[in-house]
Amino acid sequence: MAIFSEHPNPGGPAASVSLDLPRPNVASRIRLAFIRGIIWSLHGMIYAPLFAGLSELLKGLGFGGSTYVIAAAVTGAVTAVLYGARELSLISSAIGAGVGVILLIALTGPSAFVYTALSAAAIAAAVGLLVRFPTRCSMNVASKALAGLAAGAVGGTVLAIAEPFHAAPFSLFVVLAFLVSINGVLYVASVRQWVAWTHRFCQTSFPCNLAEAAIMAILAGVAAGSVWMVSGPLTNIDPGLWWQAASLGMHQQIPQAVLGGLFGGGIAGILLQIFRFSWVDDL
Repeated sequence: MAIFSEHPNPGGPAASVSLDLPRPNVASRIRLAFIRGIIWSLHGMIYAPLFAGLSELLKGLGFGGSTYVIAAAVTGAVTAVLYGARELSLISSAIGAGVGVILLIALTGPSAFVYTALSAAAIAAAVGLLVRFPTRCSMNVASKALAGLAAGAVGGTVLAIAEPFHAAPFSLFVVLAFLVSINGVLYVASVRQWVAWTHRFCQTSFPCNLAEAAIMAILAGVAAGSVWMVSGPLTNIDPGLWWQAASLGMHQQIPQAVLGGLFGGGIAGILLQIFRFSWVDDL
């Protein structure tokens, strides 16, 4: 509530009016930091299993030192869209999960995992191109995905450069705590610039439905692949199935991955509030 106070003007009979705005007290700032820390901890819970699964898949395919960069970039983009474009993420996840469950039952063989992810991506892309949603993304979905991709790539690159100088490979707890925190801070700090850039350079030349279709395809493919990764220990073990070996590796690391994501997300949220970064929920 604004408080108006009049002070005598030493230069004459007139009075000057000053506006004293209330400042948030320490308790209010602590409460906001705590709330934001909880919210970003939940983001970390989403980020952690996605990164763990992608890392195991990429290692199984022999990506080596670039695993951190690719996995962190893709996970950053996916999680940015998941909490930044709810309409698209819900539809895409539903398509991917449905296709994943159906083809998990119907398909077998070493290539079935890839066929499932591609099938889900194709169906989601078709939906994105053909179905008009109640509201359009105005390229903000693409902007958020690019901001998350860039933030994740930066964090992954730092880890890829630093790990060879470390005596032992980083634990997944440390990796996730670092990635979630740095990803969150960089995303919030840069997403408005990404939105401005895409509006300036892409809005007139790149139709929004193409951006939606591409992002929906990625989300649906990830959701379908996640169904298979989660089901790995529940199916018959076949040493020839590379995705199943990755699934088993992911399940063994899930506890420390989730703890790292929770910790890193909480730290990121608290830092964002302490340094008064905007909440970017208006984009």
